[in-house]
Amino acid sequence: MSVRAPIFFKKMNRLILFSALLFLFSCGDGDGPTTPPSQNTFDRSLLLSDLYNNNIIPSYENFNTKLGILETDLDNLINSPTEQNLNQAQSSMNHAYVAWQSIAMFNLRVAEEVSYASLMNSYPANTDKINQNISEGITEIGSFTVSKLGATGFPALSYLLYGMETVQVLDQINSSTNYCNYMTAITNNMRINLDLIINDWNANSSEFINSSGNTQTSSLNIVINDFLQYFEKRVREAKIATPLDYRGSLQPRPEQVESYYFSPLSKDLLVEAFSSVKRFYSGNSFDGLVNGVGVEDYLLSLENTSELIEAMDNQINDIDQKISLLNDDLSIQLTEDNQKMIDVFLSMQQLVTYFKSDVYTFLGISPDYADNDGDGG
Repeated sequence: MSVRAPIFFKKMNRLILFSALLFLFSCGDGDGPTTPPSQNTFDRSLLLSDLYNNNIIPSYENFNTKLGILETDLDNLINSPTEQNLNQAQSSMNHAYVAWQSIAMFNLRVAEEVSYASLMNSYPANTDKINQNISEGITEIGSFTVSKLGATGFPALSYLLYGMETVQVLDQINSSTNYCNYMTAITNNMRINLDLIINDWNANSSEFINSSGNTQTSSLNIVINDFLQYFEKRVREAKIATPLDYRGSLQPRPEQVESYYFSPLSKDLLVEAFSSVKRFYSGNSFDGLVNGVGVEDYLLSLENTSELIEAMDNQINDIDQKISLLNDDLSIQLTEDNQKMIDVFLSMQQLVTYFKSDVYTFLGISPDYADNDGDGG
């Protein structure tokens, strides 16, 4: 994996131009602004508009496409259980799983109401519950309940497609209607909730973008809090700290790795998840073609933030570099050299600290959740 060029140097030209324009106006006829820009001069709706148009909607459209392919390939496998069709369904699930990482952060509005993140990607898989559901002939997942954790979404489907040898999976599909029905129930649940979420985003774009005030219920405050909670809990903790048993005895727990039943996918999932974190901060679009407005631009508009921005950009690059050193299979990395995983965790920990200790203060945003992980929150 290549290490990206620092965002700081890419965007310093904006700061220089902004400062030059400010100087020209302040040295003119006295009608222009005579004080540096403050927090209140930043148009928060621009950030929300770019986030909506360049990241939220394209990410959901991409996942919608990948889920559609998975649905088709799973139907083909159930109707014709061949090794080729199994391989295709597995591949489609892997692509959809990676695409999920780009929307997992946006756990708000209808996604929060239906507990989409919990239904889609609570791991490790609860194999006892999955097998019980199959034996009971469950054909519909329904609304989220705590008892469903680990028995739905990608962890459950991964277990059903990868949890046995190929010949055994094909035998189950050939011989067990319940097995097939439960796989279909999983993707149907993904589809039903995804359609609700996409419809809500499409119908309420103006409401989201125009909610640009600085209150606990305004769009940007909610999104920034959700972003940090996602990075802290679902990336740093779930993908790294928990498999490391970092807060325990540091005994590797490979069974806690994301995509455990096909663990060679685990690093790809981590890379894509962190890419979504970087896009939110930098303002870069989902397709990488638009360098839009992000949290970094908000910071650039404020006084005394240059050192923080440089430190955060360096930290982001450090995380990228440390992730690039990991084995593609994180379960192998854990058992062969868990220090590289520890290095990733510690680097992520520092970025969380920058956000909690500095970014929130500069933006005047109050965190809406608490933890006791020792990182300044």
